[in-house]
Amino acid sequence: MDQSFVSGRSVRDDTVAGRFYPGLGTGPHPAVLVLHGGGGAGGYERNYAALLAEHGYATLCVEYFGASGVPDALAEIPLERFDRAARWLLERDDVAGDRVGVVGFSRGGEAALLTGAQFDAIGPVVSYVPSCYVWPAPAWMEGVDPHQPAWTLDGDPLPFVDVDALVDEEEISDEALEDPLAGEPDAATLAIERASDRELDRAAIPVEAIDGPVLLVSGGKDTVWPASTFADRALARLEAHDHEWSVEHRHYPDAGHAIRVPYRFDSTTSHAETHQYGGTNEANARAAADAWLGALQHLSDGLPATD
Repeated sequence: MDQSFVSGRSVRDDTVAGRFYPGLGTGPHPAVLVLHGGGGAGGYERNYAALLAEHGYATLCVEYFGASGVPDALAEIPLERFDRAARWLLERDDVAGDRVGVVGFSRGGEAALLTGAQFDAIGPVVSYVPSCYVWPAPAWMEGVDPHQPAWTLDGDPLPFVDVDALVDEEEISDEALEDPLAGEPDAATLAIERASDRELDRAAIPVEAIDGPVLLVSGGKDTVWPASTFADRALARLEAHDHEWSVEHRHYPDAGHAIRVPYRFDSTTSHAETHQYGGTNEANARAAADAWLGALQHLSDGLPATD
């Protein structure tokens, strides 16, 4: 359920699917896309989008799989879907400027970096617990074939780090699958350790092509994948190419993968208890609050001023 003063409405046509939140106050407003992660559409991402709208951003929380009218799984998703969503926003009378920002979480953070690197309609990018590499469709999803791409561009699959080819399923213990906090290495970590430089180069996201500020957010106790390593590598690539916009990696050593909506504690357990995706609830909440301030700054730097 949306926890906001701004009421969203469902948008679903041949161009875009998601939930739109008009910016609070007199427009026109700068606009932002919010991209959910591997858990599918809805949930905390909508609350994040609504909170952005409270700060004067016209925000579209895009649904790209796991909802009505879009694919069931994160498999062969055209990146053009996000470009169309951005252009849908830009065509609105209540939207200002000629580019939009994009905020993504986890696999959505991967998509945010990819989208920013590919399309002129995208300016600033805020990427929470992301990857600097392209990954395949999640093998655990129903209907996903081995070695199936997650993303396509112009109808062609994007090269990815082929986890199934690099990591034997038996290497990931039942304990690790059932309990991400068991301390066992995750498949993504093993895959990047074993992939050749050529394989990693092919799968690397060309973040230097992003035409706007870039904020990367990670936690040191992430049990889903090594987002801190990924963010460091993305930052190094941006700096190596003398990225003309501001770039930052906000790293929180005690936080995990669930760095999400600020000022909303989304757990019924204690603040000190460890989250299932790493870090304590308190550390994740503190990281979310600080990352939010960074997100607002980077979006403001790359988009027209809000009223």
